[in-house]
Amino acid sequence: MKQLDFSVLKTLRQKRKMTAEQLASEANVTRATIAKIEAGFDNPRVQTIEALASVFQLSAGDLIRLAEGGRIEEARTEPYSQDGCSGTRFFFRNQEMYLLKAVKGSKTIFEHNLHEDTMETCIVLSGQLTVQVGEQSLHLASGSAATFHAMHEHSFSIGEDANFLLIHTRNV
Repeated sequence: MKQLDFSVLKTLRQKRKMTAEQLASEANVTRATIAKIEAGFDNPRVQTIEALASVFQLSAGDLIRLAEGGRIEEARTEPYSQDGCSGTRFFFRNQEMYLLKAVKGSKTIFEHNLHEDTMETCIVLSGQLTVQVGEQSLHLASGSAATFHAMHEHSFSIGEDANFLLIHTRNV
């Protein structure tokens, strides 16, 4: 197993105002085990990960993902252009982002069947647009945001030249 950053345990523990002794007791491990894991001297065994995760009401996979999260991931990028929207598409392991510019009057319809199980968040940086998800629509102006499940058919109608950020986060 590659070395993971389980110092996140200390953060989780402190947010819950737990001592290392309390965590060790609830997870049925020794205080020394908690100290080694939090200090990065040891990767825990699968059984220990499961026990620690349950204390924080997480799955073992979620705890491992948090331990992986201490690493910086650089985005892969590519240009993006569709129906009057242009900008940059950013790819991460569990997320895609689009930094877009769109001109007044343009409309972009996204094929819901192309989206995986993702949540989509739209943040308007400048200008105005209307997001339509199924039969529901919401007007967004500079500084506002909305989120929805991206598997629903959705579109963006640009009311005023706009700069906006779309974030697709995979449900993992």
